[in-house]
Amino acid sequence: MSEGSTWSKQSGYIWSLIGSAVGFANVLSFSTHAYRNGGGAFLVPYCLALLLIGVPFLLLEATVGFVKKKPLVAAYGEVFPRLGRLLGSLAVFSCLTIGGFYIVLTGYSVAYTYFSAASMIPENSKLFFESQFLKMTPSLWEFGRLSLPVFSATAVVAGVTWWVLVRGIREGIEKVCSLFMPFLACMMLLFAVVTTLLPGGAEGWIYYLHPDFSKILDPLLWRDIFGQLFFSLSLGLGIVLGYSRHTGEDVDIPKAMCLVALGDFVVSFVSGAAIFCCISHISHVQGLAFNEVLTSDSTFEIGFILFPKLFKVFGPVLEVLVGTLFFFCIFIAGITGVFSIVESVAGNVEVEFRTTRKKAVTVSVLAILFLSFFFSMGNGAHLVDALCPMVMGTNMLIGGLGLVAAFQYKSRDFQLPSLAGISLRYLAPVLLSTILIGNLSEEFFSLDLAKMVRWGWFVSVLLLSAVLTKKAISKEIVISEI
Repeated sequence: MSEGSTWSKQSGYIWSLIGSAVGFANVLSFSTHAYRNGGGAFLVPYCLALLLIGVPFLLLEATVGFVKKKPLVAAYGEVFPRLGRLLGSLAVFSCLTIGGFYIVLTGYSVAYTYFSAASMIPENSKLFFESQFLKMTPSLWEFGRLSLPVFSATAVVAGVTWWVLVRGIREGIEKVCSLFMPFLACMMLLFAVVTTLLPGGAEGWIYYLHPDFSKILDPLLWRDIFGQLFFSLSLGLGIVLGYSRHTGEDVDIPKAMCLVALGDFVVSFVSGAAIFCCISHISHVQGLAFNEVLTSDSTFEIGFILFPKLFKVFGPVLEVLVGTLFFFCIFIAGITGVFSIVESVAGNVEVEFRTTRKKAVTVSVLAILFLSFFFSMGNGAHLVDALCPMVMGTNMLIGGLGLVAAFQYKSRDFQLPSLAGISLRYLAPVLLSTILIGNLSEEFFSLDLAKMVRWGWFVSVLLLSAVLTKKAISKEIVISEI
């Protein structure tokens, strides 16, 4: 492995992994889940789940990448030649699909950074976001038409991503993440302070930290917690493993993963505080009950509808400055996540097809940009909602169980010590299997178009994964015979 393809410093590796972890899931989705699930009643069990499940899985994926120096498909293939490659390929297709809509969502922040700087967001921010920007159709059935502002902003994200990743690990990902992630953390802390000082804003801390323990026994709370945890930390899809295969021998993996988990939580917590104070301020000004401010479960109602309303209180000059900085921060959170998704896909393409890094990155970015076209249509938001329970739910749970089976039971080279090992070998399989069974039972309780879309996707990528696995095994047999 060449010098430029490894992290130059442990801090660069940590900041880049925090960049992978910190994204929309932290800045917007974490707050939405906390708002919906009783504030502190979400925070307390989330911290417990982070310690018992999140950190051990981070340690496992990072250790496998550190030791194997291979991406997910190849690492799996050494343990389970057929099933492992199948699971690995399924994870790569999941990353590809997630990348297809995640790059579009990051494009939203690019467009809104421009809209804020140009004072283009009107008073009716909901109408502007849904009708003029997204050109949203009423349902998944209606494709509508392509939103040129969305797709153009997405193309910008794709271009920046390609430029950063072809420069390599040190000169590309590490430099950008080491610069922008500390900036993001400072800016979110500043937003938390500012929103706290707004009229009625300080009461948001009460709603945020006071637990509604009536929610604790709600199964939906726990599903939200583990869904948030797995997606936020990029678990089960080989993303952490993909970054960790570029580590040098002097990296302290346990220390690094604890810092990644801490950094991810701190950004989530501070962002949640800022948004709860924002909601509390709007509740105070409009005379609404706190739990009536958000009218839907959409994560993006907070970022692209609620916050533009809030910025109006700062006056025309500060509105431009604060709004532009806020959406630029959302852009940083999004694109650093895009880097890790593309890196995971490109790493597997590079090794499996024995090609150069530049070609692998180019193919991966183009494939994701092609998929983004469909998520830029009028029904794009509905398509994201249809696929998320599969690619960011069921598939991540399958991936987590696969990692435990391969690297804790089948292979004994990655046995983790003490509590982390016990959690992975005994607690995690029970919890993840229970959630997976619960999710699947809901899936088959009734049938609608959204479920047909996600299961159609699953069957399609499963077949493609099987074909790729068969070809890879056949190639290995031929090589061994030679």
